[in-house]
Amino acid sequence: MIRKILAVGSITMVFMARPVFAGVELRLPDEGPQLILASADVHSGDALSVDDLGFSKEDVENDLSQKDLDTRSDMLKIHQILGLATAVPMMTQFVIGLSTADSVAQGNSDTSLHTTLGIATFALYGTAAAFQILAPKPKHKKQTGDTAIHEALSWIHLPLMIAVILTGDVMNDRLAAHQPLGNLGAVHGVMATTLLGTYLTSLTIMTF
Repeated sequence: MIRKILAVGSITMVFMARPVFAGVELRLPDEGPQLILASADVHSGDALSVDDLGFSKEDVENDLSQKDLDTRSDMLKIHQILGLATAVPMMTQFVIGLSTADSVAQGNSDTSLHTTLGIATFALYGTAAAFQILAPKPKHKKQTGDTAIHEALSWIHLPLMIAVILTGDVMNDRLAAHQPLGNLGAVHGVMATTLLGTYLTSLTIMTF
């Protein structure tokens, strides 16, 4: 059942996901367009021009450009909030997963709480990603610095998010059928640990 729920969303996220430009606010002041970082003291000399972001002069000389900038700023703020919120069930699920693994090793097959938290985490993760994916984007702009690192990490924790929940579903099926798990438990644990580590690193880079 979980595989069916995740099928469409998983494929879309794998091919469309991009890095999270968390905490970015775009504005067009009178003296010229600049990029101002939200919640940070940024001097005008350090600000990036709209040209640096990939918008052409024609793009910023019409009402739609300002609308796109405002929309991007709002969507990425929501994305950042949802990204932080996702970390809560993800960490909780990881901790509960450790106790669940011990319980399963002792013959218990009840993994319902762990599974429910996994679905909740995936739902929040997917919603957060959607706000970034659908936000208006600069044209032909290469990512540098922290954003480039964040992009690289996204290509690790994104497929792991999908792989972890799918392997968990396979394990639940085997437990329900009273079949041995083999090495699935160890593989699931390694992937979950890597997922949590890369996600929190990615979140920290773009938040602090």
